[in-house]
Amino acid sequence: MIYGHFAISLIAEKKVFMDNSQKRKRVLITGCSSGFGLLTAVAAAKTGYDCIATMRNPAKADYLRQALKQAGAEATIDQLDVTDPEAIKAIAAKYAPIDILINNAGILIMGSALDITAEEMQRIFETNFFGAVRLARAVAPQMIERRSGLIINVASLAGLTGHLFNATYSSAKHALIGFSESIRLELKPFNVKVVSVEPGFHKTEIIRANANLTDNFYDKESPMFEYNRGFLRLMLDEVVPRAAEADAVSGKIIEIMQAKKPKAHYVIGKDARVVALARWLGLASLVDNIIYKKFITAVRRENRRAQAKKEARKKP
Repeated sequence: MIYGHFAISLIAEKKVFMDNSQKRKRVLITGCSSGFGLLTAVAAAKTGYDCIATMRNPAKADYLRQALKQAGAEATIDQLDVTDPEAIKAIAAKYAPIDILINNAGILIMGSALDITAEEMQRIFETNFFGAVRLARAVAPQMIERRSGLIINVASLAGLTGHLFNATYSSAKHALIGFSESIRLELKPFNVKVVSVEPGFHKTEIIRANANLTDNFYDKESPMFEYNRGFLRLMLDEVVPRAAEADAVSGKIIEIMQAKKPKAHYVIGKDARVVALARWLGLASLVDNIIYKKFITAVRRENRRAQAKKEARKKP
């Protein structure tokens, strides 16, 4: 099992102890079939929260059920497609009052900005941005009424800087961070806190099995064809093997949930912190040059590999 060693016991040592007159805080989490969502749901349930773990496809809930059983925790698992406005309204009403909302659901469709289709761009924004916005708008009135609440939006390092061959994903995450910063001040008078979590690359399925390529990724007529392949080689050779463990993010989210005064932003992961620091120091162009050189090297390597493969097929 991919999530066989969770380090959940380390994350969840600090439980949410309450007396009998108090109810456990209820947390609604999206995108819990894998990755940050699954790990956070298990950790939250183990820590003592009343956890509502949602996912678009309930058929993919087996990993979560197994992880909960392994952790000795219980959570309510429910279906939620964050691109469905009516489903969002229904689930917000069904589980009211919601104390904590964690907008984690997201999709990734890789490919150049020239090759990705308009429909694919729409799908990314519907899930990664509008889904989170709709949920926040559905749950916030409950929190305003109680003068208490926490909204955690899981953004990305890609929301702080550009991300080659993921322009739409990066744009949606930039938008989510901007939305978070804006409503943080709007909801502050009602004691509703809003936090943006910005992880770098971590070992989740969004950069592995759940990663999608644009339908035009291998279009040989595209001027970006060779560069698409080079980017994929860069991801497979350089990025995925060096990705950090995902429980670093779920552990930080649990800390945020328990913090009395959480910060507005949490940049998580060595890669994310280095890039954020470089930008703050005015060294963004240096980072761009390093990434570009690695990318071009990967393109050349992949072209040589493809050419060698082509020549090998010609041999009798």
